[in-house]
Amino acid sequence: MRYPFTLVKIKSRNGTIWHARFWDESLQKYAHSRSTGIPVEGKKERRREAEEAARKIYDELIVSLSHAVTSTGNPDLTPLQTNSDISQMPLIQYLENFWTPTSDYANFKRDVEKNPLTPYYIKMNHDDVRRHIEPFPGFTGLTVGTLTKAVLLKYLIWLAGRKTQRRKKNGTIIEGETLSSRRANSVLQSIRVAIRWAVDNDEILIDPFHKLGEVKESIKEKGVLTLEERNTLINMAMPDYRIRLVMLLGCLCGLRRGEIRGLQWGDIENGIIYVQHNYQDQDGLKMPKYNSVRKVPVPAVVQTVLDIAKEKALCEKANEMTKLGISNEMAITISPESFVLESSKFKGKPVSNNFFRRGVTLELVNLGISESQQKERVLTCHSMRHTFVTLAQLSGIPDVIVSALAGHKSVIITKKTYSHVTQVINFDEARTKIENSYMNKKTA
Repeated sequence: MRYPFTLVKIKSRNGTIWHARFWDESLQKYAHSRSTGIPVEGKKERRREAEEAARKIYDELIVSLSHAVTSTGNPDLTPLQTNSDISQMPLIQYLENFWTPTSDYANFKRDVEKNPLTPYYIKMNHDDVRRHIEPFPGFTGLTVGTLTKAVLLKYLIWLAGRKTQRRKKNGTIIEGETLSSRRANSVLQSIRVAIRWAVDNDEILIDPFHKLGEVKESIKEKGVLTLEERNTLINMAMPDYRIRLVMLLGCLCGLRRGEIRGLQWGDIENGIIYVQHNYQDQDGLKMPKYNSVRKVPVPAVVQTVLDIAKEKALCEKANEMTKLGISNEMAITISPESFVLESSKFKGKPVSNNFFRRGVTLELVNLGISESQQKERVLTCHSMRHTFVTLAQLSGIPDVIVSALAGHKSVIITKKTYSHVTQVINFDEARTKIENSYMNKKTA
């Protein structure tokens, strides 16, 4: 008789963990993988503890399967098809309930892990269920317990050819281009997280996502401005001071878009920006990403545009007071909680994300980079932050300081993801320096 399980080492975010794979007689292979929760560590790697944990899991599986057969009278019931409430629930209904602010998963992340899901993240996944998961014909009539890897493979193929959708105000849905690989994998993750939660809680005993791949991503490198382009941007005419401020806060201070939106007048003091706010439409004002509260120096050119912005804000405040019949003799001040880039349409809120998209595109066109060139070079609003990192490194600032100013979790992110020095190298200058180095040595 074949041994009921084998042990394997699987790497995870928390380190390498022993997993048990159990024999499936119908499939004639070790098909069902479960974590023992025992880390691989020490001289003997805690293998004996892992074996004991695997035996306990095996006994629980046998008991669970026996109970399911007794309850249903179906001797062909597999461990995947347990008689739990979740396993019998329609798949789409389960996914819709899972991606809500009051689901067990959301409560666990908030109350136990102290790492709450943002309302935007929950809504994005819930919308994906409606837009890109429910329409798949293969999910019709499926329950959580009858979802198989074969169905998911067919869904993966279907998803790879799925097109983006935009709903107009009158309800009409307009299809766009095919979903990007990254977007498709994000949708797939909406199912993967929910199913693995059910597996971890023994609602289903086989993970259909085991060894299931993703849509292969062809990631294009983010574009950055060259040193010459950045300097031209600084010195060229300024049609809109607010758009210019967006560009400069990105490429000279390294602020993220949400941090620029959340920037308040009280965050700027004595030539320093105290980056402590991040504004997102679904969440409002919150902490910066990864809680990367930090101080950033304000270059002179940025301070000049900030002074213009403050003067404009004071003028608007004076005009409002005049309209209300309030004497101009009173001191006019701006609240420290006021946004530096306040929306002209919605008072008390920052400018919209569309303002950034349109503004950056316009500034780059004025810089001599057409929209087609922007797309080819992958130049976006976030490129200004990449430009900050790249040109700061090129200027000789140590990576550890650049990383701290950018608010990265580690220097590795700064060097691997945000550094694009090869895009801004002056190869003619480099060639001349190389030639001079050996020519001088030769003539010496």
